[in-house]
Amino acid sequence: MTALLTKREAAEALGRSERWVEQHAERFAAERAVRARNGRPVLRIRLESLPPEAQKAWAERHRQKVVEIAPAAEAAPGQLALGLTMPEAPNLSVEDRAEAEKRYRIIEPLVAPERHRRLWIAHGERSGALITFLAQQHQVAMRTIYAWLKAFKDGGLPALVTKDRVDRGRPRVFNRAALAFLLAASLPKKGCYGNLSVREIYRAYKEERAWRAAHAATPLGEFGRAKYAGWLDDAGRLRSDAQLPEASYETFRAWASKIPDAVKVMARDGEDKFSATQEILSFRELSQIQPLEYLVMDHRRLDLFCMTRTRDGWRLVRPWLTAAIDMRTRKWLGWSIVETPSSDSIASVLKRVFLDWGLPEACYWDNGKDFVCEWLEGRERRQGEAYRVTEFDTATRGVLETLGVRVHHAIVKRARSKIIEPNFGNTALFDKNTPWWCGHKPDARPERLEQLVRQHEEWVDGRREEPSFKTIEEIAALYDDFLMDLNEREHTGEGMEKITPNGRGWMCPNECWERLIGAVPKRTAPPEVIQFCFHKRKTLTVRNGGVQQTFGGRVFHYRMPSNPVQLMALNGREVELSYDPHDLGTAALYFDGRFLGLVENVELRRMGEDAFIEDERERRAARREVKDFIRQVHRAVHIPDVMERASRRRDVRPARIEPERIEEPAAVPAAIAAACTAAKEERDFSFEQADVQAVDVIERDERPCDDEFQFFSN
Repeated sequence: MTALLTKREAAEALGRSERWVEQHAERFAAERAVRARNGRPVLRIRLESLPPEAQKAWAERHRQKVVEIAPAAEAAPGQLALGLTMPEAPNLSVEDRAEAEKRYRIIEPLVAPERHRRLWIAHGERSGALITFLAQQHQVAMRTIYAWLKAFKDGGLPALVTKDRVDRGRPRVFNRAALAFLLAASLPKKGCYGNLSVREIYRAYKEERAWRAAHAATPLGEFGRAKYAGWLDDAGRLRSDAQLPEASYETFRAWASKIPDAVKVMARDGEDKFSATQEILSFRELSQIQPLEYLVMDHRRLDLFCMTRTRDGWRLVRPWLTAAIDMRTRKWLGWSIVETPSSDSIASVLKRVFLDWGLPEACYWDNGKDFVCEWLEGRERRQGEAYRVTEFDTATRGVLETLGVRVHHAIVKRARSKIIEPNFGNTALFDKNTPWWCGHKPDARPERLEQLVRQHEEWVDGRREEPSFKTIEEIAALYDDFLMDLNEREHTGEGMEKITPNGRGWMCPNECWERLIGAVPKRTAPPEVIQFCFHKRKTLTVRNGGVQQTFGGRVFHYRMPSNPVQLMALNGREVELSYDPHDLGTAALYFDGRFLGLVENVELRRMGEDAFIEDERERRAARREVKDFIRQVHRAVHIPDVMERASRRRDVRPARIEPERIEEPAAVPAAIAAACTAAKEERDFSFEQADVQAVDVIERDERPCDDEFQFFSN
């Protein structure tokens, strides 16, 4: 249904007056069929009859009215002043947001008339009649609806309720210097201090506060200018805003928890942990890949011991598995069990795959020196633009270049880039169920392994008839049966679903291969028009710069469309996802009662697209940004080391306060002397009684018992 504009709306879109629109109505597709209450025809202009610029202006103005979001405010003190900073919006609590949504649904027919054309037609295209109907329908006064409509036009959705606190989400006790100290102390600095707990940071904060207060009026000199640059006045003294306020430990703990995990992981655990837990991920659309389009290869060291023959006899080794798997169907196409992986083992697997299954379009493997060799790829590595060159010298060609097989190298130090890595987990379980399992590291070795090694030594010396370990050829035969059995087991994953009489199931690699090896129909997910919706909500945790949710058996990955790495600042935090069950392409994201923005479902990546390159650029940019931020914090804020803190404690050590001496009354000494005399007299009297009793016993010639004798002797 087309949109019909009033004279005022058309005038705003054209930048003209309403009188001009009335006079030049014949230029546009105008309708005067509907009559107003006074009997005069009402002018309605079709939107498509306006010039393209006017249509664009009207659409932009209408979109801003429906989904109007206040611009992001300045970052609060202590937040990251970078692209990773959490976007801010009007401070609406959960109750206020629900009330605003309720009021918006009441006035929605007035705000978006093209969505409710039946209501407008039923009420004769008269806004007054429609407002009267809405007031009766929702039990609201008409003037209240008028007030809501005016507030929405002036301030958008947040204006429908009373504004929340302006300082919501901002510290009341801390100043900028305190937040900077907390942030810098939470990020370890090499050569100065390591990972500090919140309790240690709080202790250092109190010491720093006392030191700054003691040196507030003293110029710090060149040493202080170097370490407190940006916090000194012209005379070299600490400014008033550089002094640290008094704060409790609970305040420290609360604000330390608000530091983004992405920054803390990079500073504390290093780049590898940051890459594994914080960076955004690329998700492949494997259902759009044909069999043998990409052949994925890699090595894996098996978690078991076997015997191999040498010149000196038999010795125990941990063999390696060199395998090739089809990216689309996860079918194991070729493998080889060798003592040491090399280009030869790769070539043997490739030869087996080429003979048994044909030539793949491309090989996808890592950057090891056994993969990057002249024999396989030629003298130069060629990827992307280099493959457009049609002629190469015969001496520079490799085997794969001669056969017309392209080579793609995975991202360095990123195991999740190759789909064969998670499939190696099945081989690890197989190793663990064998009697010769040794664990993936020395600490995980079972106790029975020592007994097997002793039995092997006895067999080598001739004291035992049967060996305790299998040979490498026997292990290869076991793996032949195991990997062929894996091709017959159900495999879960994207593109492996099938319909069964009991519902949905999973195909095995062989079944998927047989279905798709001839021709694979490609599926595409066309982009859809997004809209702001408030229907359902889910509480999710941000992981790797995005949120993930499953709807109807399909996994959706949501990111910010403007800046894909923006949600990395909320890694590990819980957010609310507001989504429309009938339009899952776009959703709204809330954090701590604030609207963050609209997030879009990231389309699954297809091998060979530029989306993988763009994701890697975003990852590198985020990594550089976090590193630069940590360096800026360390450069701007000085955290004293242990020796400097000890010297500062001596400088600000408080003076000892002696207790006041209380004057004794004159009568107290005399009373004490009298009490001592009375006690002495009582003691002497007791001794005299004891002597009299002893004399009486002796005169009666009575022998005292042991207790009495001990008492008299004492």
